[in-house]
Amino acid sequence: MLRKLKAKHDAMADTKLPPEAVAKLIEAGAFLVDLRPKIQAKAGMAAGATNISIFILKRRLHELPRDRKIVLYCQSGAAAAKAKQLLDAQGFNTFNGGGYKDVLKVVRALGSTRAVSPGRSE
Repeated sequence: MLRKLKAKHDAMADTKLPPEAVAKLIEAGAFLVDLRPKIQAKAGMAAGATNISIFILKRRLHELPRDRKIVLYCQSGAAAAKAKQLLDAQGFNTFNGGGYKDVLKVVRALGSTRAVSPGRSE
C-alpha cells in the first residue's frame, strides 16, 4: 500500500514545472492561484496571487479565468497537482507551479516589488 501511495505522490510531483517555465507563464500574464489554506496565505503570498484554498476550489470555479493560463501553487506542489487534474477536467488551462517557496523565488527574480503583505488573502 505504501508503494502505491508513493508512486501516486511521485506521479503528481512530476507535474511540477521547472522555475524557468513558471517564470515564462507569469511574464506572459498567467493567473496565479495560491491553493494554501487562508491561515497559511495570511503569512504571505507571491505577488499578484489570488488565494483560493484547495478545500473550497470547487465552489469558486466561477472566479477563475477560462481565457488565461493558470499557474497553481501550494505548500509543496502536491495539492497543486490535484487541483490541476480537477481544473483541467473542467476545461481550464492549468500548470503546477509547485510549492510556495519555489513560486516566490520566481516572482522575486522577475523583479516584482508588489509583495503581498501578511494578512491579505482573498
